[in-house]
Amino acid sequence: MDAQSRLSPDKQVNGNPSRSSADGDRSSIPKSPKITKGTGEKRSDIDFVFGKLIGEGSFSSVYLAQDIHTKQEYAVKVCEKALILREKKVQQITREKDVMNILNSNQHPSAPFFVKLSYAFQEETKLCFVMTYCKNGELLKLIQRVGNFDREVARFYTAEIVRALEHLHSLNIIHRDLKPENILLDECMHIKITDFGSSKILSNEEKEGEDGKRRKNSFVGTAQYVSPELLENKPVGPASDLWAVGCILYQMVSGLPPFRS
Repeated sequence: MDAQSRLSPDKQVNGNPSRSSADGDRSSIPKSPKITKGTGEKRSDIDFVFGKLIGEGSFSSVYLAQDIHTKQEYAVKVCEKALILREKKVQQITREKDVMNILNSNQHPSAPFFVKLSYAFQEETKLCFVMTYCKNGELLKLIQRVGNFDREVARFYTAEIVRALEHLHSLNIIHRDLKPENILLDECMHIKITDFGSSKILSNEEKEGEDGKRRKNSFVGTAQYVSPELLENKPVGPASDLWAVGCILYQMVSGLPPFRS
């Protein structure tokens, strides 16, 4: 199974994707330094050989790339600045980078279950995020391939997801879009949670939050996996991620998501 394959796993790139041009005003895009917190090294597009396309979104593409210095393979998310502005996704991109930097700064040996942001840099028309390459692709693809998991396998992956969420929630972060497509599998078939664009970093007041004074949230996530409070635009907390875990567990055992109407 092709790693992290989504739409066109065999599509090849001629040249460097971050060198192409795009139209639009880029004045609202925040500056992205040539160095990501915690890496200790600088990188730019010329430091990578870009290969096949392994994922696509509404304003970004993900390529398999190799660091020319270390020969390490990465998944590089290339975001079009013009599309980010047009789709009003600046906050989402900023949030994703912030959450991944928090995770980089708070690594814990008992919770290695997250895609790591190794480098972040920008070119004239692009923002680039260099991340962990997960060779065994999405959990969803595995479920679809085998049909459903036996109890032992379902229990194993549920335990890893819960352990990852315990660490994420200890950092006052809610994922809010947890689903099998956002859970990748590394070379040893362990999980790596990704896609933090819909995440929320809780303030101290929101974390204490049982007083009911937390602000309501606009709808984010995927309807099949989001909790009732998100669907009803009510205040949310870490429990909304646990609802998604229940939905994912159901899908691992049955082969289908619990809500399909």
